[in-house]
Amino acid sequence: MRGPVLMLVSSDGSLVESVEEAANPIGRIAIEVVGDVGRACERVDRDPVAIVLVHLDGEVDHWDRVSGVTRLMRCITDTRRPIPTMVVSDGGNPEQERAFLRLGVAEYLGRPLDINRLSFLIEMLTIRARFSRPRPPGQGPDPTTIKEIWVPEEEDSFLFGSGTKMERLIEQVRRIAPQDTTILLSGATGTGKSRLAGVIHRLSGRRDEPILTINCGALSATLIEIEMFGHVKGAFTGADSERPGKFAAVGRGTLFLDEVDSLPLPLQAKLIRAVEERVFEPVGSNKTQRMEARLIAACNHPLQQEVLAGRFRSDLYYRLNAVGFELPTLEERRVAIPGLARSFMDEFASRSGARFRGIADEVPEAFRAYSWPGNIRELRNVIERAVALGAGPTIELDDLPDHLRVLVRGGLPPSAGYGDPGNGSLATSREQAERERIIGTLKKHGNNRLRAAADLGISRMTLYNNLRKLGISDLDG
Repeated sequence: MRGPVLMLVSSDGSLVESVEEAANPIGRIAIEVVGDVGRACERVDRDPVAIVLVHLDGEVDHWDRVSGVTRLMRCITDTRRPIPTMVVSDGGNPEQERAFLRLGVAEYLGRPLDINRLSFLIEMLTIRARFSRPRPPGQGPDPTTIKEIWVPEEEDSFLFGSGTKMERLIEQVRRIAPQDTTILLSGATGTGKSRLAGVIHRLSGRRDEPILTINCGALSATLIEIEMFGHVKGAFTGADSERPGKFAAVGRGTLFLDEVDSLPLPLQAKLIRAVEERVFEPVGSNKTQRMEARLIAACNHPLQQEVLAGRFRSDLYYRLNAVGFELPTLEERRVAIPGLARSFMDEFASRSGARFRGIADEVPEAFRAYSWPGNIRELRNVIERAVALGAGPTIELDDLPDHLRVLVRGGLPPSAGYGDPGNGSLATSREQAERERIIGTLKKHGNNRLRAAADLGISRMTLYNNLRKLGISDLDG
């Protein structure tokens, strides 16, 4: 099912790329670009647009730009649907900003864009659209209802009870989810920590409230603090208005702190107060606010080791680890791979309208021979690629990436680490495979790390950490 639509009214290709970069970390946001206000009015009247971003080209006459936005705002009003609208101006000024805000524009942004701020605004302004449960035909939207819809149902492929460890984990999750206990999820990248957080939220009494994610490894310490707690007007240079953080915006929902092991020590000290006393203050404010959300945290590296190394506070670790779950790698869940692959195939085939009914016999053989360093996320990406490129009605070996095909048909270069199993340790083979995959993906995207991280299904900060770990520097071409 397609996510909420962000309609961008612009003909500027560089702005389109910037908006895509801002929306990409959020997920479930479909971007549609229209060239002028006339087409935009047709779209908002006909289709369920969740948010509108209007570009004011500096080459267009000032009054034409203002009248165009005024016309679009009237079109949105006529739909009787609350569609937040933002304006991006090439040559903005305070008077123009005040004029647009009086029209009802949610936010006015100048260029060059602050991508992190834009990403935050898109995420916050689309909360209702991303969490609203669809209404029955003929009843129209219900703007007062917020429901979690992306979290998988209990029969979802992620919950396949493959092996004793996973079966025991899922049973424990079912018991703890209805309680308000803080939970710590650990495990390798791609094992499904964010999806499990969604499952816990859906099985809890907070299921009718939103679940918001803070990726602690994706932003600087200052921006993460603002993302968490918000700031008041005048808190720092450029803070022209108050900005709520996710601790406030989530209300009584669930707050998912991803890659919490990336938090710097000073911010850990501020977080522990929120965890212990359930209170926080926005940046620049002395007014204490109460936190009502449930906390779920996730880490890519064992926090006990981070504590011993002095990189993570022991008191925060014990507070977050009231109940802990370690997710098994896909290699530990090999028996689940066929079911997961089939489920992903059905999902992507249904979404794209492709006719896929099965998986060729050679494909599971390749899957069994591969170590899956990217875990479930990598398997999902492989199946998505196969459905997109394959002719159907079955996924064939030729629809898989080269590094999987050669495991069955041969021809694998020695550097990829899948030669004689007696040569080198399993850890060395995995590292070599991970190196080959990362280098290939970086080359594919012209060394664009943001796009490479998205293709690999990991955050940009996780990609940076892997590059340092593997000793990979910038590539040529």
